[in-house]
Amino acid sequence: MGRWTRPTLAEGPLRELNRELHALHRKAGHPSARELQRAVGKAVSHTKIHHAFIKPQLPAWGVVEVVVEQLATSARPKLTVEVEVDRFKALWDAASDAASSAVATPADEHLHAVALGGLSRNGAIYSAIVDLHQAGKPTGPPYVAAELARRGQLEACGGEEYLFECIKVAMKGAFETGMSISDFAVLSAHRVKAASDARHAFFAAALSGRPDRQKLEAAYERVIAFHPDWAWPGGFKAAPPS
Repeated sequence: MGRWTRPTLAEGPLRELNRELHALHRKAGHPSARELQRAVGKAVSHTKIHHAFIKPQLPAWGVVEVVVEQLATSARPKLTVEVEVDRFKALWDAASDAASSAVATPADEHLHAVALGGLSRNGAIYSAIVDLHQAGKPTGPPYVAAELARRGQLEACGGEEYLFECIKVAMKGAFETGMSISDFAVLSAHRVKAASDARHAFFAAALSGRPDRQKLEAAYERVIAFHPDWAWPGGFKAAPPS
């Protein structure tokens, strides 16, 4: 057991999140990463737990959540676990929003586009899974991560932490729909592909120069089935004419 070195971070939401994580770790008696891994039922690797404290990047919320739950349980004076989880979720959301609003340079955008071959990160993950499956290889997270790393796409996809988030979403979705995880994962993969196709069709129709109104409306209806927040107030007919 011992204190972990805090990363060098500029003042802001991410630094505040990291500072509070270290403070909670201290209140819990500085348990080791392996001790925390055992305490959370090996839901996350000890490496990811350690990295959440010492790396200068925003850790996945799934990692922060299980770590905070355990640390709050062990902390002295006693803390209310739910209150701590809510507090850290607010800190994490602020850090995530700050990261999302950071202005990317043209060079950053170019490197990202090159790394993913023009795909979204979900599209790149989907492609890796399909290729592994067609090659008769396992498609578990370590294999997908290794395949993405081989393609030079792992970091651009969000790293192993993002794959962990995908797994949590799949587990929750499978439970809520009463499906097996494998069946739900297949359903989700098809939905991701369908949503991607709908977006491409809409943009292709909208940016074609002189779009056909009926085709554009049909493409709009498909895309908002996956992205209801894209809907124009009053529906497509209330949108500016093409």
